[in-house]
Amino acid sequence: MNAKPRSGARGQGLVEFALVLPVFLLILFGLIDVGRYVYLNSVLSQAAREAARVGAAEAAWIGKTTADDPGCVAASASITAANPGAHVCPATVAGASNSLQAEVTVAANRMVAPFGAVKDVYFSCQPTGTTPTPDWTNTDCAAANRVASKSVFWVRVDQTFTPITPVISQLIGTLTTTASSTMVVN
Repeated sequence: MNAKPRSGARGQGLVEFALVLPVFLLILFGLIDVGRYVYLNSVLSQAAREAARVGAAEAAWIGKTTADDPGCVAASASITAANPGAHVCPATVAGASNSLQAEVTVAANRMVAPFGAVKDVYFSCQPTGTTPTPDWTNTDCAAANRVASKSVFWVRVDQTFTPITPVISQLIGTLTTTASSTMVVN
């Protein structure tokens, strides 16, 4: 005997599916957001390391010119094949272009491309064995304030994370994530 399913049984399956689907999608997109956040933390750590590497390499050359050192290349210029041993010599610590601050920010932004530009990049030069000041002022990297052979270049990079899931975004809003790194000024 071939029994026909009641028409109410098909409707019951649709109602159960309609109740379970939003919870399933919330969990799925929540996992995607968690994955994006973990990836952002990893990328931000790499951005801080890269910014610290660039800053430590260039901090010793602040204010130098080709008159002082023929191997200097302005921060805004590119190192060409004609001058392979050249090093970047930022004109100042802070400023819009041709500065250590601009070079460090560009280095950090190269690493966080999937998430847009970094929110803030802070750096400080301190003697070995000390910690940066709470406001992370950039002026500590001026030649008068550092001893090149005994300075540490500190970098802190901040980035804002916004979840793509609307419910999670409303619950937690945006998160500011921070990574930092240090390197010895060479």
